[in-house]
Amino acid sequence: MEQKKKKKKGIVIAVIIIVLLAGIGVGVTSCMRSVSSSLENMANSTIETVEVERRDVSKDINVSGTVESESLVKVTSTVSAKVKTLKVEVGSEVKQGDILCEFDSSDFQQQYDSLSKNIQNSESLKGNNHKTNERNLENAKTDKEANLAQAQRAIDDAIANRDKAYQKENDLVNKYNNYLSQKNDYTNKMDDAQNRGDLEAYNEYYQKQQQAESMMQSLDSQIDSIRDSFSSYESAIQSARDAYASTERSANATIQSYQDILDNEQYNSDSSSQEQLDKLAEQIANCTVKAPKSGIITSLNVAEGSIPTTDALMTIEDKDALKITVQIAESDILKVQEGLPAVVKTTATGDKEFPATVSRVVNIYKSNSSAQMGSESSGGYSAEITIDEKDSGLLIGMNAKVRIILGEKKDVLAVPYESIVEDEDGSKHVIIAEKQSDGTYHAKLAKVETGMEGSYYTEVTSAELKEGDRIVMSGGDYKDGEVLPIFEFNTALNGEGGASNNE
Repeated sequence: MEQKKKKKKGIVIAVIIIVLLAGIGVGVTSCMRSVSSSLENMANSTIETVEVERRDVSKDINVSGTVESESLVKVTSTVSAKVKTLKVEVGSEVKQGDILCEFDSSDFQQQYDSLSKNIQNSESLKGNNHKTNERNLENAKTDKEANLAQAQRAIDDAIANRDKAYQKENDLVNKYNNYLSQKNDYTNKMDDAQNRGDLEAYNEYYQKQQQAESMMQSLDSQIDSIRDSFSSYESAIQSARDAYASTERSANATIQSYQDILDNEQYNSDSSSQEQLDKLAEQIANCTVKAPKSGIITSLNVAEGSIPTTDALMTIEDKDALKITVQIAESDILKVQEGLPAVVKTTATGDKEFPATVSRVVNIYKSNSSAQMGSESSGGYSAEITIDEKDSGLLIGMNAKVRIILGEKKDVLAVPYESIVEDEDGSKHVIIAEKQSDGTYHAKLAKVETGMEGSYYTEVTSAELKEGDRIVMSGGDYKDGEVLPIFEFNTALNGEGGASNNE
């Protein structure tokens, strides 16, 4: 918890006694001792006063810690090989991308070259097989087109033959109908000739009727015969269509088989070889260790010619981005918030102050199990303080004192906290020491309201108090108008006057 420090400032006891013993005599010496004793008793009975001023008031917490990097990176490597070259040492400054060390990559390179050649040969063979499969696929597609065209021609021929049969049947029916018309016409003419008694005409028409009927009988036989063949023509068409479908199915199956071979090529590849090659390439690349960020080398765990025994090769810390981790007392942890300003001092830099900011508050209690008995570090709450300046000049490892500013007010009327008296009703006042014409000082009670309370001074507002007033330091139980035990003593010597205890 923040402790207020009692400071004695502005103490106005200006009793200056100038005694010159300019003679030799027991009487003079005894007299001077009596005067000195009286003056000393009076001085001891006086009270302290301080002048009221306008000043900056701040409330803060004082903690300490060690300067460390805000950004620490452990450079690691899983390469198991000898360190060929080491380009840094503890304290070296590096930039991001700088080569830190190199491992011997000759074994990895030899394995990579051998495996790469095998993969190339395998890829060449796969390429040739791929071209063959593509050619087979194209040939199958071409054969399909040719075979389907032939099958379609068979369908077209069968349909044409059927259509010819239908056309022939239609022609025969037309002839049949024509002879039927002739027969009917001759029959009518026969009836007319018979009615007229024209036997010769009747016989002529009769002969023609018989010829027409004979032709009809012949045509009827032909029509029946061609109609009997219609089913065979339809069967031929269906057979041709079935042959087309069978040819198409067979061609599609052949094409699909070649397509499947091409599609399966991606699954037939040996990905493990490529994965192994990629790992070797990665190991070769990892043999050159580069700085992941700029900073300073603060630890080094490798040496040239050795094989690292740990993954952590070295540590890089950013010397420009600095922080201080401090312990915060339980009574203060709720007061500390991220973003609060702070001021840092170090032993090495003396009174120089560095602006900082509370960047992180860890409000989880952490016990220090490793603290030895009697150690001041016993765990607790903590906070991180970030140095605002990037080029502060502070070095990692410096001991630092940090003042976290909880609050601050500029140019306000302020008095020492111990000069404020709290009354029974909760109100507060200070005692103004008013100098009278006879040189004495009388008490004047001035009501005040307090504001920000700093480490020593407290902000006050009052209509009865102004800058330059002198107030009693340690309050006390004084009433308005009461004479205050403030004394002034003047002695003169060679024309020089003494000083007042209020000056």
